[in-house]
Amino acid sequence: MNYRILIAFSFPLSLVAQSGGSSLFSFLDRSIFAGSSALANTAYLNPAAEGAYALQNPLLLNDSTLYNLEISYGSLGEGIQLAQSSFGYKAFGHAFMLGVQNISYGEFNATDTWGNSLGIFTAGDLSMSVGTSLFGYQEWEFGTNFKLVSGTYESYQSWAIASDFVAMRRYQNSPDIVIIAKNIGMQLTTFADQREPMPLNLLVAIGDKLKYAPFRWTFVIDQIQRPNLGYDDPNNIMIDPITGEENLNPQSYLNLVLRHLSGSIEFIPTHRMHLMMGYSFRRQYEMALPTRRTSGGFTLGAGVYLDKFNLIYANELRSVAGRMNTLSLGIQL
Repeated sequence: MNYRILIAFSFPLSLVAQSGGSSLFSFLDRSIFAGSSALANTAYLNPAAEGAYALQNPLLLNDSTLYNLEISYGSLGEGIQLAQSSFGYKAFGHAFMLGVQNISYGEFNATDTWGNSLGIFTAGDLSMSVGTSLFGYQEWEFGTNFKLVSGTYESYQSWAIASDFVAMRRYQNSPDIVIIAKNIGMQLTTFADQREPMPLNLLVAIGDKLKYAPFRWTFVIDQIQRPNLGYDDPNNIMIDPITGEENLNPQSYLNLVLRHLSGSIEFIPTHRMHLMMGYSFRRQYEMALPTRRTSGGFTLGAGVYLDKFNLIYANELRSVAGRMNTLSLGIQL
């Protein structure tokens, strides 16, 4: 059996769905940090004291988020495990965010053409990143993340580099805005002499905290460079009542527009506790079943913040097959 085919079938179970399999290393498009997971991966403007938010937007680094060590762990079942660590520090008068992400897709049984077992092999991805601010221009700030990425699947291995470019503006009496071009890069070495695209994502996020209520909201429009995020669903069939001919039911323009939208809200009753909720339209559409109502796309979480450490839990309702639980521990050093 071709090992790459076997692994390819396992990827949709982990981080991407039907419209997400068009690029390599798709795991780079999200953070494993529980705070980001609980907010449906929309935490690009979150000014909280956890440094891990700056892993996706290094412009969130400030004096309160420096020297905060974050360790996150998540599990998707089927042997898929996710881990992340991040740390912000200052050197030469400049703030930097270091991050490591690792995803293990579990163990696989290798077989030959006749189905004879050849042993067990593993598959996984690894990313190491460093992010920092670059400069300011008028009321805008600019920053970048640089990533070194590796994927190892049995005896196949690939290395790649990618960068995020961030522009953010904070307003006094209006919502903040950030524009990010994520994962601009290329493969350095290929799996089988065929170069594949990186998971480019151009997005815009706006968000703010309500002035007289303990709520913070964020909306994200992502994948702007790909207007059509739809796909042909073989389960979405329309039968002609006269001819009996089966045809795919076309997706509405509203459906295609909403696939680009995610949102979240955070309830902050005290500075010691946060409650979080998010929703991704695209995940809901892609994980829906025609015969069963699902809650895919919803994310929930809570955080407890003490003087020297914090603990955050996230629960992502992915599909009827299961959910993803993530736990993050932050330690102020």
